[in-house]
Amino acid sequence: MKVEDIKLYYEYNDWANTRILDAADKLTESQLIAPNEFGWGDLRGALVHILDAEYGWFSFLFGREDEGILNPEAFADVAALRARWAQQSDITRQCLATLQDEDLYRLHTRERGGRTYNWTLWQVLVHVVNHGTQHRAESAALLTGFGHSPGDMDMSLFYNMRDINSSESDKIKREDIQLLLRYNDWANDRILNCAEQVTSQQLSAANDFGWGSLRGALVHLMEAEYAWRVLLKDGDHIEWLQPDNFPDVAAIRARWIIERAAFWRYIDGLSDEDLSSVISYEGDEIRHRVLWHCLAHVVNHGTQHRAECAALLTGFGCSPGNVDFTEFLLED
Repeated sequence: MKVEDIKLYYEYNDWANTRILDAADKLTESQLIAPNEFGWGDLRGALVHILDAEYGWFSFLFGREDEGILNPEAFADVAALRARWAQQSDITRQCLATLQDEDLYRLHTRERGGRTYNWTLWQVLVHVVNHGTQHRAESAALLTGFGHSPGDMDMSLFYNMRDINSSESDKIKREDIQLLLRYNDWANDRILNCAEQVTSQQLSAANDFGWGSLRGALVHLMEAEYAWRVLLKDGDHIEWLQPDNFPDVAAIRARWIIERAAFWRYIDGLSDEDLSSVISYEGDEIRHRVLWHCLAHVVNHGTQHRAECAALLTGFGCSPGNVDFTEFLLED
């Protein structure tokens, strides 16, 4: 991982946060603070939590003064939150500007909740963005329910808005991208294990999260990995999987085992040069991408839709618990 790669992650993070805030601007005050069961009390609480995580981590990692956890009640409206977020974005950019590539592999140790965590710097910096993706997905679901969807916040869409070419900065370490993909598998397993506990009615119950049902969301997670593997390996587009072809979680898991094995055969066959190469594929126009950026998108996309699944599962009384990247690192 290089500093320029981390900066790209944070450009995406700012872009996605702005999409959420722009949609939140359209809410009434009562909608902003309407109670929900997503874990942060209301939409304002969720937005402040995303900001607070970036603020807290950068204070810790870069030795900045930390005034404690941000209080949602200190932000009367979205304008106040946006102003504070702009300050943090400036601080984040300033901090990242101080880094050299070798700094990304320095070790950070932290005691939290009676546990000792040891991370390299790049892992925590990616976690902050991944964490934001998780809670933006929850926020997007709430905003959509209020009639103000923020639209597509995929990392791949962000890439479409930038001219990204391969350079020396894009030469990622194989073990770094493999670590992110192992996290993706671990988090998917956490979701599937909980999904096995729901009833068939809950699995197929209609919702407004974009994929029709929990089953639809799980199949979409699986087919995204399948689709990107085929696209990156062969340049082809797949026939989308149909949720109706998977009557239960066992059927989804069985197909996912096959897809995961095929995905890792593809990954294991890539060289360092392959990961940093520019590939081209046809979408609504010809796209040019650094290959590992596409793989990073697979992980980020998974985080978004796992957050939706986790919210549904929690509502069914089957929470998957903490699926943060940092939690995976503790167990890996």
